[in-house]
Amino acid sequence: MAPPSSIPPIVGVHHIKLPVTDVLESRDWYMAVFGFEPILDFEEEDGVLGIVLEHPCGITLGLHLEPQRAAALRRFPAVAFCVGGHEELKSWCAYLDDIDVKHTPMGESHIGWSIQIADPDEIGIQLHTRGHPTADEA
Repeated sequence: MAPPSSIPPIVGVHHIKLPVTDVLESRDWYMAVFGFEPILDFEEEDGVLGIVLEHPCGITLGLHLEPQRAAALRRFPAVAFCVGGHEELKSWCAYLDDIDVKHTPMGESHIGWSIQIADPDEIGIQLHTRGHPTADEA
């Protein structure tokens, strides 16, 4: 293994790529729930095969027509978005309740607090805080 001083830097996540069964339905859901905006479509005669979305925070999300792979990820928490701290996660819970998106209760994770929701293909999306839980957060 290379010593840490010789490892070139990683400066961030370039994109997240998820398989979906219905590209347009998933696009609409990620736009409505998280505020992503479409920046690129992949189309063929049969329809839309993929869409690239971008969030105002800079996250790029690719949704690709792959029904079998989407089914294989059902109920698996494939993505975790950082939402800031404990109070911000509480705000997300209230927001999701307001827009009728079911979510798990807030719970302590190994690194922070989190909740989980399911996208249209039932792929798990976690909303996660930074840092470790503290006694002040309950």
